[in-house]
Amino acid sequence: MVKALQYKTFGKPDVLQIVDLPLVHPKADEVSIKVSHVGLNPMDWAIMGNPEVAPNFGVKLPQTFAYDFAGIIDEIGPEVTDFKVGDHVFGTTMKGAATEQLIFSTKERGLFHRPDFVEDDVASTLAVAGHTAAVALRKAHVTAGDTLLVGGAAGGVGIFTVQLAQNRYCF
Repeated sequence: MVKALQYKTFGKPDVLQIVDLPLVHPKADEVSIKVSHVGLNPMDWAIMGNPEVAPNFGVKLPQTFAYDFAGIIDEIGPEVTDFKVGDHVFGTTMKGAATEQLIFSTKERGLFHRPDFVEDDVASTLAVAGHTAAVALRKAHVTAGDTLLVGGAAGGVGIFTVQLAQNRYCF
């Protein structure tokens, strides 16, 4: 058995419960990830608290909480070629990430190798906030020499926006 943080009804954080789930072995194109860290985003709370929003994300009850994660692959299916046991990974999944074991199909998007210089606690925040920041900079057509104002620069997306802009454009 593995532990997971789930909700069986929509609502505030008090609907979250730790539940036991069966240990699952990956199918042909899947990997099993021992989750070490979970990143939290405003969308996690918004989906859990709004049953009218949940269908837009394919959420069906019961739902494992949170979507961003980091961990280590502990088992792979026979068709998996891009990952191996022992690989440190991070990513995002709408299946829910607040679990000791996450099964992830390598046919899905959202699973990445974690660089050695990034620790799991940071990697678990990259998938949604980091990607959102990168897309925002690209869509805003920010170039070297531009002045960039980041509203909410102390939040997850804002922190990544400032860091990415500084790194890429040396403001």
